[in-house]
Amino acid sequence: MSIYRALFNLPDSVCFLNSAFISPQMKKITEAGMQAVSFKEAPWRLQASDFFTDCDQLRLLVANLLKCKADNIALIPAVSYGVETAVLNLCIKPTQKVLMPEGDFPSNVYPWQSSAATCVFVSRPANYDWTTAFLDAIDENTAVVSVPQTDWSDGSHFDLVRISEKAKSMGAALVVDISQSFGASPIDVKTFDPDFLFSVGYKWQLGPYGVSYMYVADRHLQGKPLENNWVNRQASEDFTRLTEYTEDYQLGARRFDSGQHSQFALNPMAIEAMRALNEITPEKIFAHVISFNEILVRGLSSLGFEVVPASSRTGHMIGARAPLGLCVNDLSRRLREKDIFVSVRRNSLRISPHIYNTQQDIEKLLRELKRLLDESASSRK
Repeated sequence: MSIYRALFNLPDSVCFLNSAFISPQMKKITEAGMQAVSFKEAPWRLQASDFFTDCDQLRLLVANLLKCKADNIALIPAVSYGVETAVLNLCIKPTQKVLMPEGDFPSNVYPWQSSAATCVFVSRPANYDWTTAFLDAIDENTAVVSVPQTDWSDGSHFDLVRISEKAKSMGAALVVDISQSFGASPIDVKTFDPDFLFSVGYKWQLGPYGVSYMYVADRHLQGKPLENNWVNRQASEDFTRLTEYTEDYQLGARRFDSGQHSQFALNPMAIEAMRALNEITPEKIFAHVISFNEILVRGLSSLGFEVVPASSRTGHMIGARAPLGLCVNDLSRRLREKDIFVSVRRNSLRISPHIYNTQQDIEKLLRELKRLLDESASSRK
């Protein structure tokens, strides 16, 4: 039994292997949320400083995980907000293109398509080697390379260091979505130096829906924010001076914070989630998950599933294509009937265990898949 499972309100009967969709939250995060919601029952306790203190605590915890400065972190409501900010601040000539992976998550695609940029999709490689595919595609006409660290559909890997080196050699900017790895996989932004980087907060990050994060490189800290609000302007901590309108912004990436990012009900939950990740560490979470996924991959392969090869997957999330003739949607539905929860993305079962999962969860999934496959084989005789 995982020592971390007791921190969550997970029934013993539930085998939840779907963190890439949305994670359960720790009991203490729920408690923080309940306390935060009740805070508004007595708004007379609210002070001007409350609009800023939790925010800065949250951005510091996020920065610790990314190994950067808190001044490089902006608080945003969604990844799409961050991508729109990147679109606004990255100069693209009419002859240049934005590269992104075929089948990328829509929030990373629509903002670029709505801009004047020429969007080019790098074809999904049959061998799952996204890194080589991008290294071959980046050329002197590339203005922006927009990639994740982990493909959201099957867990295949993008080597951000190598992709960054090639992008920079061609004068291209690097924009990265780490929603499917932040919290579960160690990340040091200095090693690949993105221009903009984003993550949601409700998947591997264990936090609430509606709080997301954006890293902005030093070279863009004087850029243009997506919106103009009162709280991202300099001296907004002093409510008596709010009508002394100013063109100056708060320090660092705070200029890119969204309006109402103070989120009195959600930020305390996000702080507890980030605090937990800092205490446990992504390194330990990754090792915990990898130990199960090694068992999972062997078991899936023995059942005839096609799994992304080790050389091309990040490791904490597994995509498995079913043997010929089997429908992954039907498999997922029948697993759910047994309280086993996974996702279907593209033509794969997407299996994403986290810190609360145990080896017993993996064994339960494999036993049930074997039963379903044996049943399917019998029905075809």
